[in-house]
Amino acid sequence: RRRPVRRRVVLHRRVAVITDDVIKLRPSGKALLRPLAWLLTGAACFAAIIWGLERLPVWLLMALLLVAVVSIPTAGLGVVYSIVGAHVVIDRAKQSATWQQGAIGLGIGTQELVPFWKIAAIVVEEAGASAEGNGRRIEELAQYQIVLEKESGKRLIVGGVTAPRSLAAGALARASEVAMAIADLTGRPARLPVATAEPAGRPARAPAARTARRSRRRRSHHR
Repeated sequence: RRRPVRRRVVLHRRVAVITDDVIKLRPSGKALLRPLAWLLTGAACFAAIIWGLERLPVWLLMALLLVAVVSIPTAGLGVVYSIVGAHVVIDRAKQSATWQQGAIGLGIGTQELVPFWKIAAIVVEEAGASAEGNGRRIEELAQYQIVLEKESGKRLIVGGVTAPRSLAAGALARASEVAMAIADLTGRPARLPVATAEPAGRPARAPAARTARRSRRRRSHHR
């Protein structure tokens, strides 16, 4: 049996694991650091309780116990989710895209399920240009997001890429690669920014209005 081709695309705080039949958006390796630190903290508190059972004051033992009881189970779930969990799973066999619950749910429960036939398009756009953007566009950073657009008009963010403006072409290429993989898997159209036509390695061109504003600012500064 032929082994499935598998590739990984690094996004912002997520990694897209792409195969012929399944695409998973998983937490990045950095997402493991915080729950791991809390797990080690809880384990250290538990060890301190055992060591200082007859040496430490009662109030300190109670404080250590409280930290251990809260941090060990919660951080343990976070560690497991960071290793095996997934935010979004797009499965050809199930003919659906699934948004899964977060760390406490271990990615097991379903938060949103979209059958392929309800998908209108897979869109790549610059964050800040739509309702899902976080405020106005930041000039120094290129923030591209991958959006699944439903037939009903509802839009669900799959993931995104953030990079300095000088590296915008590479960020857009990564977002477009994931979007095209999802489009191929679901059989739905992909809508990519015109800037994808820029040659590889060249930063995306700024819109004419933005260039004009920058020219006016430079002229006023020299005055």
